[in-house]
Amino acid sequence: MRSVFLLSMAVALLAGCTAEQDSADRDLLLEQAAVVESLQQQFAELEGRITTTITSTSVAPPPTTTTAEPVPEAAEVFDAASPSLVFIEVPDGTGSGIVLADGWVLTNAHVVGRYPEARLFTSVGEIVDVPVHARDWLYDLALLGPLPEPAFGTLPGLELSSSGGIRTGEAVYLVGFPGEVQTEPEAAMTAGILSRRRRQPCLDVTFLQVDALIAGGQSGGALLDERGNLIGISGLGGFSDGNFGLVFAAEDVARLVDPLYYPGGGTSEAFGRKRQEATTAYYDTVAFLVTVTEAAPNLSVRASASSGADVWLGIDTPDGYPPFPSYAEDEFDYLFGSPYSEEDPDAFYADANLEGDGEALEVRVLPGRYVVTVGYWSLADRESVEVESSHLLVPLEDPENGSRTLRPGDTESGVIGHLYDTDRFRIELAAGDQVRIQVDSLGDPAMSLYLDDDLVASNDNAGTGLYGSGASMTVVAPVSGTYDLDIAMFGDVPAGYLVAVLAGEAEPCR
Repeated sequence: MRSVFLLSMAVALLAGCTAEQDSADRDLLLEQAAVVESLQQQFAELEGRITTTITSTSVAPPPTTTTAEPVPEAAEVFDAASPSLVFIEVPDGTGSGIVLADGWVLTNAHVVGRYPEARLFTSVGEIVDVPVHARDWLYDLALLGPLPEPAFGTLPGLELSSSGGIRTGEAVYLVGFPGEVQTEPEAAMTAGILSRRRRQPCLDVTFLQVDALIAGGQSGGALLDERGNLIGISGLGGFSDGNFGLVFAAEDVARLVDPLYYPGGGTSEAFGRKRQEATTAYYDTVAFLVTVTEAAPNLSVRASASSGADVWLGIDTPDGYPPFPSYAEDEFDYLFGSPYSEEDPDAFYADANLEGDGEALEVRVLPGRYVVTVGYWSLADRESVEVESSHLLVPLEDPENGSRTLRPGDTESGVIGHLYDTDRFRIELAAGDQVRIQVDSLGDPAMSLYLDDDLVASNDNAGTGLYGSGASMTVVAPVSGTYDLDIAMFGDVPAGYLVAVLAGEAEPCR
């Protein structure tokens, strides 16, 4: 400010001197006027610079801020969501379920298996038996309900949200009933982060990869974001040597659950009989469900072909594993063994390779559901078989029996319903046609292509799909004709799949 003051005084004195010299000549006046004008201009520039400096160094007012909604604590998320989780029990397994706002319960299909109903333990201490309304084996979803009163009125429901807003690295919580063995089940919660998204374009779904592990019993439970939104349904367990879990994204579940309210087909308990007749093809089998109770643990089955053909007979669990025998207390020494400790490898499979006599099995098993399967050895394309059992036999439907014909550009869905199930599709090809055949599933499918029972091509684990276990192969038809495409499944069953026949050099879906 001192420089501004001196400059102002200089201008005033100069202006005063110029006014007193009336006799000076005109040129001197003009020269002095020019000096004054120059000084005034310099003064204006200096004043502007000082004002700018003062303004730029002034303390700015504090920015306007908005108060963000606080993120709830993990305990608050659990308290809000856990009342909507139910413990699900069937005779041979347990799992978790989510009560939806409309009074239905959502879970995984493999949790309830082939059972017509399941027992639910609710957060308010109620025990209710609820029918299994529908299953989707392709996406491993099941809908139970509706919940009866008063359970529906006392249990809060969760709304399926979307995982689209959560970013990799953000916190997630799994709520369910992992490893639950108590008579009064309590929900548990584990925490982790969203590790990444895994897209399955062939099935048009997304899975969320999380490091909150999915233990046995957690299937059908809820994945929540840090604000408690339902963003996924847990179902697929250990991935990459058990270090991660895969959770079905809620936005896809919301789209796929709607058709489950209007199921079509399925196993009908009304057709259960102790004696059944069925026809099967040479490449396939017939199968029946039986339910063994604690009151009647002894299961006996006999099978034969009406033509006298050689048949074979097997008993397995619905998910494709050997049953576990049920021993009386004096039959088995669990500490040191006994004469009965060496299990007969053929205890649940009979094939004496004899024609006309049929096959029979008598076993004692734990309570639960089992699959009785019958096949035959003969040159006939089809055989009629008869099956008799000590327990009701419920036929397993098998619509993929060779009646469907595929052409380039077609896509079909199917279900491998039990361990020995083989689905057949026919493909019309002209000589020289090049097609890519692809089978995708959440399971592990395999396929083979035949022409007049001669193998043309076969594939398993082509590197496609969620785990890289999808099947895919390119085939050039050697001759014109109707080819037979057979599809089977390794590992757990039932499992759904999609089969596509792509024309030309189309790239596979990955």
